[in-house]
Amino acid sequence: MSRLFTFGCSFTNYRWSTWADCLAPEFDEFQNWGQSGGGNHYIFNSVMEADQRYKFGAGDTVIVCWSSFFRDDRYVNGRWHTLGNMFTCPIYNEEYLKTHVDDRGYVIRDFALITGAKTLLENRPGLIWRFLSMIDLQAGPKCEINPGEPRDVMQVYTDVLDSILPSYQEVLYSKGWKTGEDQHPSPAEHLAYLDAVLPGWVTKQETRVKMHEESINLNKDPRRSGMARVNRL
Repeated sequence: MSRLFTFGCSFTNYRWSTWADCLAPEFDEFQNWGQSGGGNHYIFNSVMEADQRYKFGAGDTVIVCWSSFFRDDRYVNGRWHTLGNMFTCPIYNEEYLKTHVDDRGYVIRDFALITGAKTLLENRPGLIWRFLSMIDLQAGPKCEINPGEPRDVMQVYTDVLDSILPSYQEVLYSKGWKTGEDQHPSPAEHLAYLDAVLPGWVTKQETRVKMHEESINLNKDPRRSGMARVNRL
């Protein structure tokens, strides 16, 4: 039996179909651990927990879509709180950002987490795994508050950077992010991204039809918010 496990933020689990849903019909079993607003701390912990629960191995495929640097995930009162970018989240005031946010520190943290997940996955015999990313992690963070040059840190993780496929930012939005009320990729854009970075993985014509039809009439069902799997460890 083939199993697909996917991990990430709202680019992975959202109100409408994402890259993860494009791939799901290709497998016998599908688990989407993505959560809206999730940062790389949350994503790393999700990968580790899923492995403990389900024992990744031969016949499994694990795909992780890493998120942006400036996210600060917290586990409080029985669930993960994933609030997205700290600079656009109203609970973080300017004083906190000045005293608790540092480019270099977030690069040190996130590449260590990505390395930990990579080490786990590459040591599971018969497991297929791939790393995607929302933003161009190779470019480093862009922070005007407490900027710290992280290039030497990134050079330590060259092999990790090389394991991450081209990002959404690079493939779809190299000239700038989408504008409008909702800046998330449409189902058709998710499909286009997969075709660019994982060509041949989406084989079913009905999936392609579904993604394009859903892009015309995007699913606005508020019950599907990408927050369904918050009650874990």
